[in-house]
Amino acid sequence: MYRVITYNLHSGVGRDGIQDYARIGRFLADQNADFVLLQEMDTRSAEREVCDDISAICAEGKYMLIAAPTVTTKHGWYGNAILTRHPVLHRQQFNISVPNREPRTLQHVVVTLNKQPLSLLNAHLGLQKKERAYQARRLHEIMQSINERNRMPACLGGDMNEWWLNTRLFKRLDDEFQQLHTGRSFPSHLPLFKLDRIWTSPELKVGSNGRLTDKDYRHYSDHLAVQADFAISASTE
Repeated sequence: MYRVITYNLHSGVGRDGIQDYARIGRFLADQNADFVLLQEMDTRSAEREVCDDISAICAEGKYMLIAAPTVTTKHGWYGNAILTRHPVLHRQQFNISVPNREPRTLQHVVVTLNKQPLSLLNAHLGLQKKERAYQARRLHEIMQSINERNRMPACLGGDMNEWWLNTRLFKRLDDEFQQLHTGRSFPSHLPLFKLDRIWTSPELKVGSNGRLTDKDYRHYSDHLAVQADFAISASTE
């Protein structure tokens, strides 16, 4: 089994007001995550070095970080990132931004698991309903395009910012991929909304999945981390 986690970091600032990527990195390593899909990774502080932030979130070498910035300044960058303990074959960013709104990207990384490629997709959608509707269509179109070029098992996750419980926003994705029932993840102290979601392709056999709610780390962000364990069907290996 492999483990994937999706986590909106809130720039590394917890509900206790403490900014600490090191404690988040230790938490992720303690969960034995193979891959982590991060949103709101923020290295722009003039008080810290970018390399120190990356080293901290990578748990001092347990992970490799693949960055997908949406904003870059002289002090650092802000956006998505993927942590992996497995070799990377390919990395790419797709612009899914809407004019006059905050920049958004879909991050795509292909890793290899014992010579079996796995497609990881990491997204952080916008705050407006029309914005999310466009971005959800783009996610589906991009995933279809990737699959047509090189079919492989896939996992999509991220902060989808969709508040509505009975939403049909993701119908296209749901028709082709399995959306996991991971539960409500925001706000972390009293989760009311399923903002953080994971989809898997049919080639992935999903085991345990859900929110990570232990009181020792649930205050590290305003979102709960969401995890899923999976194996890859023998026919694809």
